[in-house]
Amino acid sequence: MFDDIVAISSGGKINQPIGIVRLSGPTVLEVVKKVFSNPKIEHSTASYGYIRNGNQTIDEVLVIYFKGPNSFTGEDIIEINAHGGMVVLQNILELFFSLGLRQAEKGEFTRRAFLNGKIDLIKAEAIHDLIFSKTQKQAQLSVKQFGGKTSKFISEIKNKILLIIGQLEVNIDYPEYDDVELKDDFELANDLELINAELEKSLIESKISEAVFNGINVTIVGAPNAGKSSLLNKIVGDDKAIVTDIAGTTTDVIESSFQYQGILFNLKDTAGIRNNASTKIEEIGIQRTKKAISESEIIIHLIASDQSETLIDKEIKELSKNKKYIQVISKSDIAKKEGFINVSVKNGDIDNLLNRLVDDYKDVDWNSSRIVNNARQLSLIKMAEENIKSALDALKQGMTADVVIVDLHEAWNNLENITGKADNEKLLDSMFSNFCLGK
Repeated sequence: MFDDIVAISSGGKINQPIGIVRLSGPTVLEVVKKVFSNPKIEHSTASYGYIRNGNQTIDEVLVIYFKGPNSFTGEDIIEINAHGGMVVLQNILELFFSLGLRQAEKGEFTRRAFLNGKIDLIKAEAIHDLIFSKTQKQAQLSVKQFGGKTSKFISEIKNKILLIIGQLEVNIDYPEYDDVELKDDFELANDLELINAELEKSLIESKISEAVFNGINVTIVGAPNAGKSSLLNKIVGDDKAIVTDIAGTTTDVIESSFQYQGILFNLKDTAGIRNNASTKIEEIGIQRTKKAISESEIIIHLIASDQSETLIDKEIKELSKNKKYIQVISKSDIAKKEGFINVSVKNGDIDNLLNRLVDDYKDVDWNSSRIVNNARQLSLIKMAEENIKSALDALKQGMTADVVIVDLHEAWNNLENITGKADNEKLLDSMFSNFCLGK
């Protein structure tokens, strides 16, 4: 049984109108009754009264009680809605410390919910992701996992794997039973192909999700004075980069983030690429430009409307192979070129470019049950897919059933670790330490 814990869940900053102190544990109801003026505290009901320390009134509050197991943590939970000033909330906290409650660790309420079987790890991570969401799409993906669609998808795949393991084990343990209806190797291989196809779809869809959570890396490249710094400043709405008519002004990579249509982009302005760098510093800047290209998903190649394509531009195209490559004509207020995206920072004409950035994400089914949200989940899907492929190869090569079963058990365990049913204390410590106090 867990002990009683308490933490400020919301508020605690100067001039906050409302603050919440959250308690969870086996005896929190009895403890609160010692200091709350209203003796009538009922499940899922707000009770009005005062928190008092002896004869001293600390605050006028609303107390909401959730009786376990019908609560977030599965234990008795009480949330005290108080005025949100730092002093008031700290006084309430200190009062409960004096009554034997312990300061909750980061993420401990959510950890208890997980350990008590109220949520799985997917939902626990989704809570964290929602709290720290920076964009609409990040929030949408997090909320989607609350409903259990991804957990259900993982569970269905695990059950299919168990059925195949069961078929193979019957072949091993009861080969003499002719009346038992069993699938042959061809049918089992077909079942594994279908599972593998589902996992491959999950990997493809989840890589898009991972990019959305981390931000999509975009690098602006081009010759000196193509207008790269002006474009970055216009997109992010700030003077992040110095703009002059002097070629080679930008000698380092300048980074800034922006949102468009609910998606986060990490934008980089880079040193202009040319063969005859005027200084050692500019030469280093050009090398960093090439490194930025290699690390980005999208390359915006800027060519000024009053410039012709050069060998350097061809080199940029070569460096951008296997990336989403967008060739853009800048300074379109001077002249436009047909067949290209034309932008003018001077006239504020950049919408065509911004729309091109989000093209690949317009048709994404953000509610797909196959999408997992983070690198941990994605790596486990990848390992499970590799296990299934290995089992499939073993089956096709005519290896014995016990060899195939080893890979299938590995696949099942990797999927089990996504929802967190497998016991891994270090994983839990690492995960929940990233939460806020009171969550």
